[in-house]
Amino acid sequence: MKKTLLYKALLACWAILVLASCDLDLQKNYDYESSVADPHVKVTAWEFFQNHKETFSELIKAIEYTGLQDYYTQTESMYTYLALNNTAMANYRENVFPGTASITECDKETVKNMLLYHIVDGEYSSYGQLQVEAMFVLTMLSGENGLMTMSVWKNPWQAAVGKVLVNETGSNGHSPQRKAKTSNILPTNGVIHIFEDYCYYKK
Repeated sequence: MKKTLLYKALLACWAILVLASCDLDLQKNYDYESSVADPHVKVTAWEFFQNHKETFSELIKAIEYTGLQDYYTQTESMYTYLALNNTAMANYRENVFPGTASITECDKETVKNMLLYHIVDGEYSSYGQLQVEAMFVLTMLSGENGLMTMSVWKNPWQAAVGKVLVNETGSNGHSPQRKAKTSNILPTNGVIHIFEDYCYYKK
C-alpha cells in the first residue's frame, strides 16, 4: 500500500515537471545559408604532401628515391595526382617486393614507373571533367602499361557520390578497380585524389 502511494506521488511529481518544462517559446524561423567547403588548398601537390607527412611519408620517400619531385612541384602544367597514402604504399611494397622493409630497397625503375602511372596529364575532378561513364586518360607512363580509365562513382543510394574511380571494373582489361578514399583536393598545380591501394594496368 505504502509502495503504491509512493509510486503515485513520484508519478505526479514527474508529470508536474514535464508540464512545467513545456512553457518554452517556439523556435523562430531563420534563413538557412548554405556553404560548400573550399577544395582549394593554395599549395602545390608536393607542399600538400609535406604538410601531411603522417599520411604520405612513404610516398614522399618514393618520390625522392626516384627523382620525380619536379612533377609535384612544377606549376606550368596541370596534373591529376593519384596520391598513395602509407597504407597503399605498404600494399605496393608487400605485393611487388615482398620481404622489403623500405621503398628504397625496391628496384628504382619499377617504383618510378608505378609513380608515373599515378600522375595523369590534365585536371580530372568530379567538378565537371569526369563523368559516370569511364573515360581513358593519359598517364605519365608511356605504352600499354600506362592505360587507365577514370570516372565518378555512381550509386543509387547517393553513398560516396563524387568519389573518383580508377579502372572501373570491365573498362580497362582486367585492371583492378580502385575507389579514392578522398577526392577532389585542388592544389595550385592540378587535382589530388587519395587512394588506400595502388593502381595498375592488367591486360
